[in-house]
Amino acid sequence: VEIDRADARVRVRAADTAVTESLAKLEGGDAMVAMKLKPDERIFGLLGGASGKLNLREEKIERRHGFFFTSAGYGIYVESPEPCLFDLDGGAIQARSSAIEYDFYYGPTAKEIMEQHENTHPHNEVKAESLDLLAPDRLPRQATPLPKVAVKSWNAFAALIRTINQWSLSTVTYPALDLSVFDSAPRDVKARAADLSSLFPIIYRTAGEGGIEVATRQAWTPYLTTYLREAYDRGYPLVRPLPMQFSRDANSDQQADVFMLGDEVLLAPVLTSGSKRRLTLPRGNWTDVRTNQEYRGNQVVEVDAPAGRVPMFVRNGWIVPLAVKDRMELHYYPSLGAEFFLWEPDANENSQFHAAPAGDFMRVEIESKKRRTYEWILHHTKAPREVGEESGAYQKVASRDQLQPGKWWHDDAQNNLHLMLRSEAVTDRIVNISF
Repeated sequence: VEIDRADARVRVRAADTAVTESLAKLEGGDAMVAMKLKPDERIFGLLGGASGKLNLREEKIERRHGFFFTSAGYGIYVESPEPCLFDLDGGAIQARSSAIEYDFYYGPTAKEIMEQHENTHPHNEVKAESLDLLAPDRLPRQATPLPKVAVKSWNAFAALIRTINQWSLSTVTYPALDLSVFDSAPRDVKARAADLSSLFPIIYRTAGEGGIEVATRQAWTPYLTTYLREAYDRGYPLVRPLPMQFSRDANSDQQADVFMLGDEVLLAPVLTSGSKRRLTLPRGNWTDVRTNQEYRGNQVVEVDAPAGRVPMFVRNGWIVPLAVKDRMELHYYPSLGAEFFLWEPDANENSQFHAAPAGDFMRVEIESKKRRTYEWILHHTKAPREVGEESGAYQKVASRDQLQPGKWWHDDAQNNLHLMLRSEAVTDRIVNISF
């Protein structure tokens, strides 16, 4: 960072490459801060603009305070005693008001920028009980209610999803969804909104009746609890728009109607009538959670979207924990190594899960902080020759219903390997698999 005190010009470089150059000055009685833009530089945040696009280039937006970051790898948080005009139409970002105070962050990734913002503007922790369907007076103070605009059409539902993405790019860490906005929606819109609500982290109801699908909510609560904790530790929003998670993808801002829930899961809410969903998957290989079908990224796909389910995809190389009945399912999607750190509020630390494939051998490991039954589900994995721990071999069974700790079963139809174990608290369990 080079600062020219003569004209308040700031130049930022990374590895001898110019990142941006800013200039602060007084003009016509106002304070103005300007930052040069590269021709293809994209801008995100500021709670979004009138166009509904994620990329704010060519917009003019007025905010009293606001956060934005750009594809060049830096972010700005601006505070002003009066509304500040952000002019993003041209070769520079210009912010103008009677007085301006701003923080500059260099990432270069969106996550690194947001983590720096959290360090300078920290917030209190939101606990796991906030994942219940809340009354308005139980909303955590850190939650930001989304606009209470009645959703009466598919277009209005799509606009709400865009708003969620725009706010999340603006470091709204805990957006809160009022289920009452769907009460006057047509039946098919209301049904699709209910599917999404069961997975949305912070939900509440100010009026009317109707809840969420309890089994789905309970299954995903450990996963959501982990990302509540990460939001507190690092400032990452619970909802992660594609420009945040895939900042190197040049087209990540073209999809304002899908988002990541945490690092692992992509949600594509159904926003039209019918039972199909069309979207462009980001880079990588992805698995449809419902069908177990694999898709290559960077292409348009159309998937079945039956009533009662939000199309969900997990990027291969990740682990997703789900609490189901009397066990914790650990879904691993090869072929890359993976790990997941599950926040355990009672223990005040993480259980850790690791998976490491190596040719004709695979190792899965659990460092559990709680006494619990686990079922590993290794997707896209052929039947093994042998499964076991140092204490002995696991026994093969003929069906999933016969699974018990120390046994394994291969689902030939789905090509998934299931194995079960019972772990004591503060215990490290390693299972070796040979093919």
